[in-house]
Amino acid sequence: MSVPHEALRAAYLATTWSVRTPGGTLRLASGGPAPRPLRPAAIVTAYNPASVRSSPAENRAAARRLLDEVAALRVPCLPARAHAPDPRWNEPGVALLGPAALDAAVRLGVAWRQNAILTVDEAGLVSLVATRPGFCGRGVGEVIG
Repeated sequence: MSVPHEALRAAYLATTWSVRTPGGTLRLASGGPAPRPLRPAAIVTAYNPASVRSSPAENRAAARRLLDEVAALRVPCLPARAHAPDPRWNEPGVALLGPAALDAAVRLGVAWRQNAILTVDEAGLVSLVATRPGFCGRGVGEVIG
């Protein structure tokens, strides 16, 4: 059974993210300001493509392959985690850092069939960005408000 886009949108907007940095864990929320060390950045996960539950083994394997892809990009990155209102959707991911992070994360989100990724622009604005065509009525790379 699929979840309506509006319910998913609400869940995504209520989710917070954490990024483990050498200086400690930093927290992010859509629409809020990002801490300076995460400007710009983007967070992507390989768990539960298109918000369809995968087995724990499938999710762990996908996460390992995502980390391999990120390493091949040679983009600075840090461990990240989504903290959803429903703990079944708490998912590890990776925060890509720097100007190249935004485009790379959109491409990875598309490749891993994610609905959306989290982005942080140079000014520190945190946004959800669609990576599945038509998700919440948006095209790939468009902000979900």
